[in-house]
Amino acid sequence: MLKVFGFVRRNAKLTHDEYRAAHVGYHNSYGRRLPGIRGYILNVWSNTPVSERLGPLAARITRNEPAGFDTMTDGWGQLMFDDLTEYLAGKSPSRDRAGPNGLADDPKVADVGGDGDYLYDGSPFQFHIDEHVAKPVRRPERKSFKLVQLGKRPDGMSPEEFRAIWTGRYAAHMNTMPGLRGHIVNFRTGLDAMTGFFPPSSEAFTEAGAVRRQAFFDTFDGIAELWFDRPEQFIAGRAEPTLGQKLDALERKLFASVFYREVDETIAVLPNRAPAPDFYYR
Repeated sequence: MLKVFGFVRRNAKLTHDEYRAAHVGYHNSYGRRLPGIRGYILNVWSNTPVSERLGPLAARITRNEPAGFDTMTDGWGQLMFDDLTEYLAGKSPSRDRAGPNGLADDPKVADVGGDGDYLYDGSPFQFHIDEHVAKPVRRPERKSFKLVQLGKRPDGMSPEEFRAIWTGRYAAHMNTMPGLRGHIVNFRTGLDAMTGFFPPSSEAFTEAGAVRRQAFFDTFDGIAELWFDRPEQFIAGRAEPTLGQKLDALERKLFASVFYREVDETIAVLPNRAPAPDFYYR
């Protein structure tokens, strides 16, 4: 399974709520129809600051948060395809539109509705993900509390050791939190997920676009997604003395920087890692 994250910054003409409505509404209505798509999730930063949601705990577990992070992005989309070939072929007309002569191609799907210039400020920061499913997600049929943890490894620690500790001892301790509904840790790889997916004329391929993207990438080395029913469950878990001390000790070793955001999650296509059937499905 190929998993790609695309972090975006909203167009300055849109408020945060207007951007979310446009992305969840019009844009997702085309994105979910990309041929071969196996999963499509949109994560938009919550209107509630994490400091307010987590209270005093937020300051205790945050360390060296990068300045200006919230000016770089308003959230991210997650795309899943079977492989790189399917992903690059995804921006194609979708044969799912009924017409006078039967089922027909809809060319507008290939451009995902054509609203990118009005929805975003610059190109998305799109990159391939190597994911570790620490605990499979079991979502309730209602809005859950989704917390995102962004961490940067310290100088002197190799990427391999960083991943091993985060997905090993650290994730194992985190998984003992009562109420945890899912836990996935994601690491950016060097696989090019932009060439062939975006037009050569995109801002992503300009010098300024590359500088802007690298500045964003410099803020983290891994992203964990945590699902709970309520924020109080995470707060209580970190307040438990034994677990809290274990996580605190590991974080001092593991992270040069670690910070958190709450996201509003919209599932346009429920991720399906099983083999694809030989028929149209969503």
